[in-house]
Amino acid sequence: MKNTVWVLLIITMILFITGCTGSEESGETDTEENEKVENAHLSGFEGKVKHVHGIGFLEKDILAFAAHEGIKIYKNEDWLASDFHKNDYMGFAAVKDGFYTSGHPGKASDLPNPIGIQQGNINEKELTSYGFEGESDFHAMGVGYNNEAIYVLNQVPNSEMDQGLYRSFNKGETWEKLKAENLGQNIFQIAVHPDDKKTLAISTETGVYFSKDAGGTFELISEPGQAGGLHFSNDRLLYGHYDGMPSLKEYDWGSEKTGDIQLPELKEDAVMYVAQNPEVIENLAIFTVQGDSFITNDSGETWEKIIDKGRVK
Repeated sequence: MKNTVWVLLIITMILFITGCTGSEESGETDTEENEKVENAHLSGFEGKVKHVHGIGFLEKDILAFAAHEGIKIYKNEDWLASDFHKNDYMGFAAVKDGFYTSGHPGKASDLPNPIGIQQGNINEKELTSYGFEGESDFHAMGVGYNNEAIYVLNQVPNSEMDQGLYRSFNKGETWEKLKAENLGQNIFQIAVHPDDKKTLAISTETGVYFSKDAGGTFELISEPGQAGGLHFSNDRLLYGHYDGMPSLKEYDWGSEKTGDIQLPELKEDAVMYVAQNPEVIENLAIFTVQGDSFITNDSGETWEKIIDKGRVK
């Protein structure tokens, strides 16, 4: 059983590497109308969410899944899909005003292949390019939620990068290579602090590595084992971990203490991605190696399954 999950995690690593009565009624009406406008470009969705390469809260009540055929949305117990951006998303990071992504264009897209680094919003048709269209597909990419500092792993040399880890603090105008001293091998995911552009974490096959100097040096903060999804809050780092048993950890770098967040029952499974609602910190979501997804509104005391083996519930 343990070997099965370990193999699945390794395969995943390889795939990555290669929202008075009259006055009250008016207020309610305005809210309803605003919601209709916000949802104007979202359609009902049923079926399977295939090849998820990242999750994140785009708004208070919108949990996004970056998938093979565009962005799928879980909102107020309903499943929706964005009418725009039906691309094959790889690297994905939710930010305050939308999302950053990489990957490949969908069938109806006129974007070059690969799409480089793009920024978008689920309610807007156009994407904004920050370079490398037709050149690079960044499977491992982290972006700060507020600061929008970008960190990427580049696997194939392009017009501005050799192989390695790079950062940009000006939305891709310039890039600087990380020294990345003491960093483990086989990078899976990158996460960036929402406000401090120099604080980041990287998950690898040997654990989670933490940097406070913009990737100059790294420190192993987890026990040895396969590291999964990462998510920064203001003062904590959440990360998935597997050492024969799955776990979800919470690291406080101020005290350098690590605690456990209770997981739902995971059989031959482990946490691949984790997200936290920036407005309601008790609201967490995970996506697993086996294609399940769960949400909690009480910091892990209880969980609800919303995807079962890839199929939405």
